[in-house]
Amino acid sequence: MKLPFLRPRMITEGLRELARRRPEEAEEYIDAHQAEWESIVEDDPENAADILEALDSRSAAELVATLDLEDLGEVLDEMRPEAAADVIEEMTAERAAAALAEMDADQAADLIGALDDEIRTEVLAAIEPVAAAEIGRLLAYAPDSAGGIMTTEVAALPIGLTAGEAIESLRRMHDDLGSNLTYVYVVDHEQRLRGVVSFRDLVFARPGQGVDEVMVPDPYFVTVDADREVVAELIQRYHLLAIPVVDPKGALLGMVKVDEALEAVAAEVSEDIAVMVGAGGEEGVYTPVLVSVRRRLPWILFNLGAASLVALVISRFADIIESEALLAALMPMIAQLGGNTGAQSLAVIIRAMAVGELPPGRAVRAVRRELTVAAILAAVMSVLSGVLIAAVTGNRRLGEVVAIAMAVNLVAAGAFGGGIPVVLRRLGMDPALASNIFLTVVTDTIGFGGFLLTALVLL
Repeated sequence: MKLPFLRPRMITEGLRELARRRPEEAEEYIDAHQAEWESIVEDDPENAADILEALDSRSAAELVATLDLEDLGEVLDEMRPEAAADVIEEMTAERAAAALAEMDADQAADLIGALDDEIRTEVLAAIEPVAAAEIGRLLAYAPDSAGGIMTTEVAALPIGLTAGEAIESLRRMHDDLGSNLTYVYVVDHEQRLRGVVSFRDLVFARPGQGVDEVMVPDPYFVTVDADREVVAELIQRYHLLAIPVVDPKGALLGMVKVDEALEAVAAEVSEDIAVMVGAGGEEGVYTPVLVSVRRRLPWILFNLGAASLVALVISRFADIIESEALLAALMPMIAQLGGNTGAQSLAVIIRAMAVGELPPGRAVRAVRRELTVAAILAAVMSVLSGVLIAAVTGNRRLGEVVAIAMAVNLVAAGAFGGGIPVVLRRLGMDPALASNIFLTVVTDTIGFGGFLLTALVLL
């Protein structure tokens, strides 16, 4: 049986992979097949966006130069804001403004926020005043807040309507709201949120039935300044497709859809990973070089100080190292295994915090669990490493030194790996804040120092 519908999709996906591996060849292919490219943009903007992101900004701008504004807006909608901003910066301010007018307001705001200051000013000046004002309001909210990830294109109806009147109103809104009709929010005359009704329930209600009879009163909501982690947690906990966003007075401002919440969770996790190793939480491959240097340099300097401390500790045992040269070869093994054990505990604790599984009241219990796990691992690894070293070197005493140092460092690594993010959170700091760097200082100092001190006593 033939499946002709697969052919265009296979071509698109093949072109996407080609753009990622050999962007020059992909660009040449698109130049020679303009009609096919325009079809991809129209039918599959997600893959078209991936293709554009794989190319340099100038080439991408040339490929979208002939697209109509609706298709251009849709493909920019699917690109990462930083990548889309690079493409926009290659256009005239007028064309950029026209393309942004075709995008959802929240996506347009993210894109404009990624532009250089000078270009942002030019583009905002070229945008129609009402749309520019709306984008400006969204830009005022913190990127990691509910306001920063919400869409203002939301179906809101006054509470006095009947179901039939409500459906008729939604028909008129359809072109502006697009796919944002999953939930319909009910507001009073001051735009305060009063209830929510699913589009399905509204369709099946009797035409003369009041909206207030069909709606769910007092729905779950978030305030505009709520952290994106809180938003994602509520959506996940109550299995929502979207959650309304209100101002301090309860007036409806917009909603956060489940896909935006998922992106927020992914962004939070990636930020935690970057912060753990001392990179900027908001840093990415599109961040200006000098900004990255400024964010990373303090932690590199801290690492220099930490490395100097470890070197000082080692220098205090120069005599024993000189007399027992094999110690120099074994020291990194102790520190490395301690570092790995601590990093495992660190990852478990930070992940639990990131997804809301570790409230402050359970923190001590979680750290105690990591300490227990580390102690068991320490017992196993100390015996194995001690026996192995004694057998290989023929020196039982050296095996005992390795076993003791291994046990101490692994237990300490588990305790500090679990405890560092808990302490940072209790101090009001980001639990992921360079946790891996602090942990490395501990495991290296205890690993090298403890090993050499044990050797000094036993050898």
